[in-house]
Amino acid sequence: MATILPFKGLRYNSEKIKDISKVITPPYDVISEKERDDYYELHPDNIIRLILGKDLSGDDQSNNKYTRSSEIFDTWRKEEILKEETEPAIYIYAQEFTLSDKKYVRRGFISLVKLEDFQTGKIYPHEHTLAKPKEDRMNLMKACNANLSQVFTFFEDKDAEISSSLHKMSGGDQGIGVTPDVDFTDIYGVKNSLWAIKDKAVIEKLTLQMKDRALYIADGHHRYETALFYRDLVKSGKTEQNSNEDSPSDYIMMMCVSMEDPGLQILPTHRLVRNVKDLDPEKIKSSLSEVFDINELGSDCDAGALTQKLSEDAYKHKIAMYIGESDKKFYILTLRDEKLLDPILTGEYSEWKSIDTGILHGVIFDRALGIQAKNISKSENVKYNQGVEDSVTKVNEGEYQIAFFLNPTKIGQIKDIATKRHKMPPKATYFYPKLMTGMVIRHISSDA
Repeated sequence: MATILPFKGLRYNSEKIKDISKVITPPYDVISEKERDDYYELHPDNIIRLILGKDLSGDDQSNNKYTRSSEIFDTWRKEEILKEETEPAIYIYAQEFTLSDKKYVRRGFISLVKLEDFQTGKIYPHEHTLAKPKEDRMNLMKACNANLSQVFTFFEDKDAEISSSLHKMSGGDQGIGVTPDVDFTDIYGVKNSLWAIKDKAVIEKLTLQMKDRALYIADGHHRYETALFYRDLVKSGKTEQNSNEDSPSDYIMMMCVSMEDPGLQILPTHRLVRNVKDLDPEKIKSSLSEVFDINELGSDCDAGALTQKLSEDAYKHKIAMYIGESDKKFYILTLRDEKLLDPILTGEYSEWKSIDTGILHGVIFDRALGIQAKNISKSENVKYNQGVEDSVTKVNEGEYQIAFFLNPTKIGQIKDIATKRHKMPPKATYFYPKLMTGMVIRHISSDA
């Protein structure tokens, strides 16, 4: 179902950029303002200048962060800081990393993929999107006419047919065979390697292997929907005679990873809550006890112990809670029976019964704390945080009132909900590590 194509990628010229780790960044939407400033300082040709420009006083319609990105992009190509591939390629991208003292390699391929409207059943989202980020990415896309970063997707590969092919193409086990075209360790300690594959027979085989597989968006929902708008904008300017023909704007640059790849890791994103009026720990526990068994862990529970408690029998839907103010205790909430959620999570929220984030948002937030699940994206009451100890500190210091800790969402849960055309709550997934931006760029008018 997925139509993939090789393309002439733009990559940093190793003759001019001696240390690529100084010019790449994580995706734009996980970069803080301070980190953005740090990347600006790190190197004059850092990709941050394209993906996350700065607003300046005096900016107007004709001179702003988007027009500056366009000018810089043009300059880098003219000066061959970014150099185009001599022939179309697909790119194997591997990331080696350690998580909970275990080593992983996540390996996938970057190619062009034909854009599909979601109702076709070829590409599935799992997240709601917001208008403001889409407007921002649309302005950037129109200014640069480029995919500056990859949309991250996964696909079913039960027989490991594609995973095995990618493993062989990139030289097999570590230390054997093909030298990567790009190879560096980023600031997070993740080893990033990229191979440009130009062999036409190999590309044709991969194209055939992918043609019957659907793709599921992991990261990059806003960029994907922006690309759909951009495609339609380009098509609207075409004559009726050729409006049905494929053009470069009908495709987007994607990273595709097998959902069976052991390196496809998801981390939990925890929740901090504030502005709950008249917070009463006993009242909250009483309300929660209608559907949860509540096990008190006391006031002294470190991150490791909490994570361990959560992971035991995780299939039962377990959520940890730390209440501040007068309570300052940890609790494990274990759902007694999914059937208890039937009258609570209905309609568009019915699929949330199967995922912990859905139960947290649709039951605990909505019913026990009065934070409406349907408005959670705009809510000032909820903050998302990766760290357990940091979250507890924020509650102890009074910045937030309660912290909730989750097990990671499973890849199969994402696939199931996406296939049923339902959406997950915000921040239900955090794929780790993030794909680095700047490994390869796609200029939309130069694919052939």
